[in-house]
Amino acid sequence: MLSQTSSAQNSAHEAANRGWLREVDSTLDRHVELIAALVVALGFLWRLWLARATFFNTDEAWHFALANQASAWLAYKASLTISHPPLLILVIYVWHALGTSDLFLRLPSVIAGAVFCWIFYRWLDLVAGRGVAWAGLILASFLGPMVSTSAEVRQNPLLLMFAVGAIYFFDRALFENSVLGMMASSACLYLAMLSHYSAFFVAGALGVYSIVRMWEQKPSAEAMLTWLAAQTAGVALAIFLYKTHLGRLNSLLNQALLPQQYLAGSYFHKGQDHLLPFLYRGTFGVFRFVFGQTQIGQLALLLFAVGIVLLFLSKDSPTGHSKTRAQGILLLLPFVLNWLAAAAGLYPYGRIRQCMFLAIFCLAGVSVCIGRMSKGRTVPAVALALGIVVLGHAFGTLQDRDAFPLGEQRHEHMDEAMRLIRSQVQSGDVILTDEATSYQLRYYLCRGKPVPVELRPDGFEVFRCEGLQVLSTGTSAGALTADRVTSLRHVRPEPLAGASRIWVVQGGWASGLGEALRSRAPAFWSGEIHSFGRYLEVFQIPPRARPSIPEQQAS
Repeated sequence: MLSQTSSAQNSAHEAANRGWLREVDSTLDRHVELIAALVVALGFLWRLWLARATFFNTDEAWHFALANQASAWLAYKASLTISHPPLLILVIYVWHALGTSDLFLRLPSVIAGAVFCWIFYRWLDLVAGRGVAWAGLILASFLGPMVSTSAEVRQNPLLLMFAVGAIYFFDRALFENSVLGMMASSACLYLAMLSHYSAFFVAGALGVYSIVRMWEQKPSAEAMLTWLAAQTAGVALAIFLYKTHLGRLNSLLNQALLPQQYLAGSYFHKGQDHLLPFLYRGTFGVFRFVFGQTQIGQLALLLFAVGIVLLFLSKDSPTGHSKTRAQGILLLLPFVLNWLAAAAGLYPYGRIRQCMFLAIFCLAGVSVCIGRMSKGRTVPAVALALGIVVLGHAFGTLQDRDAFPLGEQRHEHMDEAMRLIRSQVQSGDVILTDEATSYQLRYYLCRGKPVPVELRPDGFEVFRCEGLQVLSTGTSAGALTADRVTSLRHVRPEPLAGASRIWVVQGGWASGLGEALRSRAPAFWSGEIHSFGRYLEVFQIPPRARPSIPEQQAS
């Protein structure tokens, strides 16, 4: 009797719980657009705070220096010196005329990040249902790497926004048989291609997906002709980018990146690496990068694989595998294309920003699995996605090898360093730094003003601002090291030969130069190390031990 009573009570509790969930789901359904907009707004505010709280890293300062030109044409020409398409540099060129604060220059990225979250949600809601859409919205809005990547002056926020826009507008155009939708999808794809070259993988995957979907759904002749014309224009744009920039990247990489072995571990080296283990590590690295934590990355990769299998096995039409199979192709094909490019040695793969385009498909696949686990109900889907987000933030580690920990990139560090330099460094002194840190000095020390840079015959670069002279190493020299400083002895470059005092400023992603120099070369020491976090320091070296260019550089 007691057992029956207990069983009845448990059934009553379960019914009450199910009723509560249904009530919450019903409330969400009635106000779904407003609540989704509030979630996106919270993600926007988080990105906005991060953009205000941190100082520019060297890549951001570099992008600003390229855009900080007298004309749009000069900004475009400057954009050809980096390994990305020109859109970001042109956007910064236009935008910086209105303001040059860190927050203001990052605002286009912050806006793009928020718009990406909204379009991503609308796309998943259109093709996969509300539970999947809400899981994707939570992940896209609040995962740490998704927040940080859209709080910096980089190409990725624009890429993600335009790439997901191309997919969403195509699916919507197909559902509505809309020519305008096809045109919007094509325009977004072109802008994605002008933002980052990884958009070519998105274009390839979307092209295959488009063919499969149009074969199934048979759009109108007008929509089909619009799509064909758009493909032709897209090929023309790809040819233009190849002729004017992409085809010259090999020489650019040889001059600037390969001497530093930049991303060497993310490229497949035939004869040294085994392909399948390389691809496995790279795929796990992508999920680890996107989700911000090692174990969560492993779980996300498993959920993604299950989600893909579910899409291929689902039967959503009387004839068998239809729309969901095409979606499975869309989510899997970008990885396959990246695998092929990596195997050919043409593109890196793994835990790097260059593969951030895969975040769209990672998050979508994981969201599909979460949506199926929650049986399409919004509340369980949101709870599972929030659990992943919370665990990622609670136990996450730094995933981007080129990123600072948040505490090290606090804006106060850079503000204090600039106050020290302006108060202590005099007009007869010389600031010695490396190429990466020089971009930060051009931006912060020169207060965002255009800076003419003189390239010396010895490979050093010189510029002046605020009455101070800065001497930096060349493009391929890398960060300053204790050995590099102590080896600059025999030939004295003019800026250092006449300096009253020599100040060394080390920023970028290097650290510990002052301590290394003090312990290994005491003769080069003059005073204390002024450290502003781990990755920014200022100190003096005495004039009697002035560094100079090595004889092999002078020749």
